[in-house]
Amino acid sequence: MTTLSGDEVTAVLDRQTSVMEQLAAGDRLSDVLEGIVVALEELIPGSRCSVLLLDEAGVLRHGAAPTLPAGYSSAIDGLEPGPLAGSCGTAVYQGEQVVVTDVLSDPRWASFRDLAVEHDIGACWSSPIRSESAIVGTFAVYDRRPHEPDTRERELVRRFTHLASIAVAHDGAAREREARHIAELARQTAERANHAKSQFVTALSHELRTPLQSITGFTESLRTLDLSPHRRRQALDGISNASAHILSIVDDVLDLARVEAGAMPIVLEPVDAAAVALATVALTQPLAEARNVGVECVGQAAEVVADRRRLQQVLLNLVSNALRFSSPDTMVTMRTEADSDRRPGAASIHVIDQGPGIPEELIDRLFVPFDRLGADAGREGGAGLGLVLARRLTEAMGGTLDLDSTVGVGTHATITLQQPSTESPAACRSR
Repeated sequence: MTTLSGDEVTAVLDRQTSVMEQLAAGDRLSDVLEGIVVALEELIPGSRCSVLLLDEAGVLRHGAAPTLPAGYSSAIDGLEPGPLAGSCGTAVYQGEQVVVTDVLSDPRWASFRDLAVEHDIGACWSSPIRSESAIVGTFAVYDRRPHEPDTRERELVRRFTHLASIAVAHDGAAREREARHIAELARQTAERANHAKSQFVTALSHELRTPLQSITGFTESLRTLDLSPHRRRQALDGISNASAHILSIVDDVLDLARVEAGAMPIVLEPVDAAAVALATVALTQPLAEARNVGVECVGQAAEVVADRRRLQQVLLNLVSNALRFSSPDTMVTMRTEADSDRRPGAASIHVIDQGPGIPEELIDRLFVPFDRLGADAGREGGAGLGLVLARRLTEAMGGTLDLDSTVGVGTHATITLQQPSTESPAACRSR
């Protein structure tokens, strides 16, 4: 038969409902335990309560003690269970409730008497908190004077200790679920990484095989056939071009690996974007003439925070790619803008071609290493690393690289980088 009044039973049930709501809402364990402790203190006037939790090392750590002196809570944080370890440490050691009615005379408090006097503690009884039969902590009630709990107080402590056990068990289950989830994510990530690595090695091997076969074929011809001077020059040119292609692939792979590992040296400084764009026009002019494609630079003066060398590398990748896939008698345009509509305080550099365009559903594939859409369409393609590297380098400089494309109209690449100031360098004007 219960020793609690109707109001007290209602208070216990209300607190139980509140605890369940807090747990369902995902509140922190410390907040839930503090609510339980405060509710019991209201039902036992003059009491001060605390919850200690066992850690992985088997020592008791602070869980909740809103009204106990901070100095006392700090002093018992890390308490090791034992036969003479106060009320809480002894309760864990013995696996049962320990009631100390007078801490100054009880031998189990001999090592803590000075601490008890300092913080006005006269009595303490502590109950083990269990989860699936294992002890996970203690629920303690302190009195400022020697005191033996009556039947009503014992019943309240029993009920609130049970509430604390529910909260701790729920938190443990949530942590276990989270640990399993993290472990599963780690497993999936490792599997994806291994799969990506395998795909990368396969693609790289395929990419290197063609130029290596060319070198082997030309070398065999030079070694075994009596070639005319003209054919010998053709064979040597073929070897040179294939070697340059291999070197380009290796350089791109190494750069990509350095960027993704965070090992690529990036020196950020104010850079005249228009000047870098003009230099890119000059560097790509021979390719443009060979393809019979125009290349121009127009737009506003724009200064960005970037690594000058890496920005040049990004623009060369974008413009060279645009030229390779543009039809004769079309134009590739670079445009610089001092104000970006994509990000406040940023400037943008645009590379716009009049090529065949790319279906929207295929654009993401452009940023997959060695995925060459040009090869799919029967057109000339590179190694499939240029755009991947361009985006990674842009991101390493704190910017973004976005691609929009319309079939039959062309492709529009936009680099967005932060501006260092409002000072204006020379504008971009070249054709």
